[in-house]
Amino acid sequence: MSLLFFLFLASCEKEYQVPPNEIPGWLKLIIDQDEQFYKDNPKSMVAYGCWVRYSWQNDYYFEYHNVLSSSSPRAISYDRDTLKIWANDINTVYCKEKCCRAYVWKGPKFKDYFEN
Repeated sequence: MSLLFFLFLASCEKEYQVPPNEIPGWLKLIIDQDEQFYKDNPKSMVAYGCWVRYSWQNDYYFEYHNVLSSSSPRAISYDRDTLKIWANDINTVYCKEKCCRAYVWKGPKFKDYFEN
C-alpha cells in the first residue's frame, strides 16, 4: 500500500488519479499483492501494468492493462461483477459509452499508451 501512496503523491502528471477512498477493497487487495510481487520480482511484467477506472451506466468499472500481456482487459464493476465482454472491443456498447478515464494504480515502469 505504501507504493500506491508514494505513486499517488509523486505523480506530477496532470491526469486524474482516483482517490484511495474510491478504490474498492477487492482492488486494493490485488494492488497490494501486485506491489509485493514486484518487490520480490523486480523484472516481472506487473511493473508495466496499470488499473484504470471508467464510468458507465451510473457505475464505476475497473480495467487492468499491461502492454506486455497478450490478454485483453475485462471490465469489472465496483461490486466485482465482470462484464462478459472484452473491455476494448470497439463493437460493444460499453466500449463506445464508457467515459471519464482515471488511473487507480500504475506499475513503476508503466508508460501511458492510451490515446488522449
